[in-house]
This record gives sequence, C-alpha cells and structure tokens, in this order.
Amino acid sequence: MNIKELAKKLDLSITTVSRALGGYSDVSEKTRERVKKYANKYQYSPNPYASTLASGKVKTVGYVLPIYGTIQALLIKEIFFNLFQVCLEELLSESIQFQILFAKSEKEEIKAYEKLISEQKIENIVLQNIKINDKRIEILNKYKINYVAWGKTKDKRNFSWVDLDNEYAIEVIINYLIKKNHTHISYINISEKYNFANERKSSFLKSLKLNKINFNPNYYASVKLEEPENSFEVIKKMLTKNKKISAIICSTEFSALSAIKACNYLNYKIGKDISIITFDGPLVRDLSSPPITAVSFPVKELGKRAINILLNKNNNKNQSINYLAKSEIIERGSVHIVS
Repeated sequence: MNIKELAKKLDLSITTVSRALGGYSDVSEKTRERVKKYANKYQYSPNPYASTLASGKVKTVGYVLPIYGTIQALLIKEIFFNLFQVCLEELLSESIQFQILFAKSEKEEIKAYEKLISEQKIENIVLQNIKINDKRIEILNKYKINYVAWGKTKDKRNFSWVDLDNEYAIEVIINYLIKKNHTHISYINISEKYNFANERKSSFLKSLKLNKINFNPNYYASVKLEEPENSFEVIKKMLTKNKKISAIICSTEFSALSAIKACNYLNYKIGKDISIITFDGPLVRDLSSPPITAVSFPVKELGKRAINILLNKNNNKNQSINYLAKSEIIERGSVHIVS
C-alpha cells in the first residue's frame, strides 16, 4: 500500500496522513493514533521521500530523454511508454514529481544532466541505455546525486542499477536453438558501446564455444541504436550471402521487424525455412506478423525495482543496490526444427 491509498481509506489528505505519521502536533492525537493504527493494519511503511510532504517539500525525480537521430522514435515507442509508464505510476502513487529534459545531441545530453543538477536542483535521477564507460555516471557520482541506472557499466560496482541478465538470456536462446538442431546461427546486435549489447555479444561467443560451434564473423553484425532502419539491408545482405543460416537472433524488437521484412523479401517462410528469435516487447508480441518467439523482458518488474531502489536508497546511503532479472523462452512459432 502507498500513502495515497492509505489516505483514501482514512478519508484524509495525503499531507495530513504524512504529518500524522511524522508525529506533528498540528494533527490531533486522536487522528495520529487512527492513522498509525491503519498504517499498522495495512503494513504501510512511509518511504523517506513521501514523508517530505509533511514539510511541504515535494521531491522530484529527473530524466533526460535523447531525441537526436532516429532514436526519438525508438525511445518514445519502445522505452518511454514501457519503462516510464511503470516509473510514473510508482512515483505518482507517492506524489513525487517526474521532470524530463530533452537532448538533441550527445553533448546536449550531458549538459541536460548538469542543468538538472545545478539549475533545477534535482537530487534524484533515473538513467538508461548505459554505455560501457558512461560519463553520466561520473557526473552523478561527482555531485553525489541519488540515482539508479537501468543497465550497468563494464565496472558495475559503486552505483545502484537494475538490469536484465543479458548473458543468461543469450545462453537460454542458444540452448533453445541448439535443441532444435540449429548450428548456423546469426546474431544482429546493436553498437557494443552500450554495455548490454557488449554483454550479449560476449555471451553469444561463449555459448557457441561451449556448444562446440565455430563463430562465423559473417553471421554477426551490429547496427547503431540510432539507426534501426539500417538493419533491414544488413540482414538481407547477410542472408543472401550466407545461405546456410537457419536462425537469426535479434537484439532489439526493431531488428526483429527488419528480419521479418528481409525474410519476406527473400521469400523465406518464417518458422519453416528460417527462424527468428528476439527479446520480448509490444512490437513482437502484439504487432509483428507472424508473432516472434522471444525471451521474456520483464519491463514492469525492472521499472518497479528501479523506483523502489531510488526512493529507499537514502536508508542505505553508502550501499549500492543491484537487481538482475532472469529471462525465459516465450514460444510463438517462429522457430523451426532443423531436420
């Protein structure tokens, strides 16, 4: 239960409930006792940020949304509505504001974080699309900002993050494909400057080696996150030049849609002539034709964990809190058995 729900049950304002729990004398003793009784009954524990409502000071969580290149569409469609719907719900339930700045270039992105910190005095920030070595992490550590990252750097120590276990996810995919007799497996990744892409590539190479499958560099390609539309040409050329490829692993939903387009262009029947598998999301779950087999990507779980860590981290100021989500196969018929 959150403070908003508790206040509704008591038919009191959020501020009154917060001040009652804080023991403020301007709330009658009778009301304070009533609020505490309900809080105990429903096992409500006020987080340190919501309690600041009692003093009239509302906390704010900041985020910078990059809109340069074609990343605007990618982020708004795939990330904004998936991740931030969860984050917004969690923050609004505690009456915490969410401040978003937009950046038209990587340079502007850095300046936007500095603006959040220096000008707008934002003390709590959510980061996303973490690079192997991320300058944003350095800035936030320098100013001692309370933050949580969706993803981790190569050196994943000394800051709080939530992430999908990317290495495990690729292992699950490779093992699933091998059980269906696939050995000619291609992988369409995004730029390895992003740590999750680097982790997935490393796991891909390791998993092939463990299963005694030689890595063929012609079966691997990376596409810039900012240029997802290029993956169609990349996949089409790869399949044209490498006729033995029986399965395509796509690191993003966008490359999975491009793989469908490329296979259709080449008259390959997905799930019969060739297989496609990716990381789950609304595009491949609800919009792709045919529906694509995927490994689960629990966005809601990760979003809730991220906000929970952010809101409660002040209780453990010197402790970094991390969480890895595990994936499992979601079968939808786009992976065939090689005879």
